[in-house]
Order: sequence, then C-alpha cells, then structure tokens
Amino acid sequence: MRLPKNRFLASLLFVPAALILLLALGELYFRMVSPAPDVPALAMRDGVLRHQPGQQGTYRDHEASAPFAINAQGWNSGRAAYPQERPPRSCPALRIAVVGGALAEALEVPPQASLAEDLERELAAQPCGIEVFRYGMDGAPLSQHLLMARRAVLPARPDILVVLLAPEDIAASHQPGGGALAAHFQKLRLDAEDTVEELPPLPYAPTFSERLRQASALVRHLTGPEGLRPALAQRLLRRPRPDRRFEAAATAAAEPATAREEREALDRRAARYLFGQLKAEASEAGARLLVVMDGARAELESGAAGTELERALEQNRLAAAEAELLGVAFLDLHQAFAEDLRWHKKPFGSGDGQWNAYGHAVAASAVAEKLSALGWLNGPSR
Repeated sequence: MRLPKNRFLASLLFVPAALILLLALGELYFRMVSPAPDVPALAMRDGVLRHQPGQQGTYRDHEASAPFAINAQGWNSGRAAYPQERPPRSCPALRIAVVGGALAEALEVPPQASLAEDLERELAAQPCGIEVFRYGMDGAPLSQHLLMARRAVLPARPDILVVLLAPEDIAASHQPGGGALAAHFQKLRLDAEDTVEELPPLPYAPTFSERLRQASALVRHLTGPEGLRPALAQRLLRRPRPDRRFEAAATAAAEPATAREEREALDRRAARYLFGQLKAEASEAGARLLVVMDGARAELESGAAGTELERALEQNRLAAAEAELLGVAFLDLHQAFAEDLRWHKKPFGSGDGQWNAYGHAVAASAVAEKLSALGWLNGPSR
C-alpha cells in the first residue's frame, strides 16, 4: 500500500525536523540549565598568539569553575589593560611581568586569584607602588615564552621579568607536536652542529570547528572536560593543525630520541639557548630575569619518594643547572610546595595539573621571598 504523497513527504521531513528540535533543546539546555564552559576566542597580534581582547566568560572543568577576563592586550588578567609607557615620576612603581603557559594564564581561578595578582598583594608595601602583569597562553612552550617576552612583554619595560615554567616546557620547545595550537607557537630546530634555529609560528586563523565551538554551547559541552572522551573530541573538533616546519631538513629534533642521554642533551641545548636569549633581551630592555619552575606536586601529594620523585624532578634539576651556568636567577618551587604541604596538608591543584587558588598563593609567596632575597625589591632597576 502506497502512502499518499503528502504523508510521504511529511515522513521524510520528520527525521531532520526532530534532529533540529533535539539540537535546539540541547543548545538551550547547555546555555540556560547546565551552562557549558566558555572558550576564549584566539587571535594573533604582533606575531604572538593570544586571546581576542575584551572577552569575559566562565571556565569550567571537572574540578574548577572560574570567571575569566581578557584584557585590552589579549591576556587573562585582573587588570583591564597593561600600560606600555612608564609615566615620568620621581619614584615609579616597580613593574613585574610574569610570562608562561597555562600556569600564567590561570583560567582555573578567578582573575584576582592568580600568582600575578597574589604577588602584587604580597608586595603592596613597595615604597613607590607595585604593578604585576601576566602574559599566559595554555600550551605555550619555553620557546614561545621567549617570543612572548620579545614582542609583548619587554616593550612594556618591566623592571623584573619572571618566566614561569612547567616541567614539559623545555622539551616541548624543540619537539614536533604538542597540542592543537603547537603550529602557532615558536619552536626550535636543533641540528647536529650545535646550531639552533628559531622556527617562527605559523599564522593563525580560526578554523570552522573553532568557530563552531565559539558559537555553540552544545558543541562546547561535547568537546569539553565533561563531554565526549578526549580522544573522540580531538578527532572531531580539536585535531592539531599540520605543522611542517620540522620537515625542511633532517634534524636531531625531527626524530624522537630514544635514549635518555640523547633526550637530556637536546633539552640542555634548548634550555641553554632560551635562557641565554631571555637573559640578553631582558638585560637590553633594562629588566632582571628570574626563572621560576613548578614542583612535582602530584608526587608530593601522593607521598612518592625515591626513584619516582627523582624522575619527576629531572627537568627541574636540568633547568637549575643551565640557569646557574648562565648566571640566571632560578627558583624551584618544589621545596616551597613540600614545606607548605608538610605544615598545612592542602592540595595545590586539580586533576588537570594546574594550580588551584591555594597553589597560586603559595607560589606567589615563594616568588616574593626570592625577589627579596635577591635584593630586587628596592625599587625599579632603571
């Protein structure tokens, strides 16, 4: 028995109409009832990947929910803007700049609860005043920190440049890959003749999938921490962009090193070059350089010891040795976290490896103590 033509057409339209209704209801639900995490839109300015200025929203994951505020320069911050000029004053405020990856970006805590804002409060008694700016981008390796310092940070003429490192930031500077945005970060090519080449970031433009995530709360939920499995979300909407900068020549960094000694040698070369460049360019801009490295917090909180803890601190020891060789001031936060945990028994972060508000406060206190010990808090260096 054949259906009447109008009923046949209606049956054909039912499935897409039902799907559209389901998607609309899902969109409404994840906007109004159970809001999906907001994702700051990105932009490239002066060749440096950052956020589009003027955004506000709420970051959410399994353990954290915090507002973010992107300032006029494109950085998550408690300050609406970073003035580039130093006003002519007989006693100018001490200006500190903190540059880094996700630890400096600090989306997991409110804008006033990151290391930079905590440090500003810690040093509020400075005789001429204090201002602390932060420049953070999730996934940025140490090689990108150099580019950020060169083009976005040092032009603001800070008195002190604090480079905030996670343990993976050195190796990620010279290895291919490293996340969906790795192609838009500066990297290093290390060849067999001990020469180092800076590979500039590739231009950035949002893809269709990134625009879709910005527009749709349903998509943000499905591809966020509480949505689809990370591997599936990566395949669908968060796939890394092709990065062919390492294909120009056969290099030591182009092939993963298998031996620990080989990997360590490459990491040492990368750290030595990047610390050296940061020191030289900071000095030229009239700034003092302090490198600060995160501790092995997960191992501390789990009670790990012996070989497990020693391996977790390999990059810390490597960075400390290279900094000492170059005469760069260095602070390993591991001891500060260990001491605090011994007395207060409070966790410093969440499951994604980032600091919570308490972790930021402990780190800020340690940085303030280090700056005082270095004698850098007596006023601007210039």
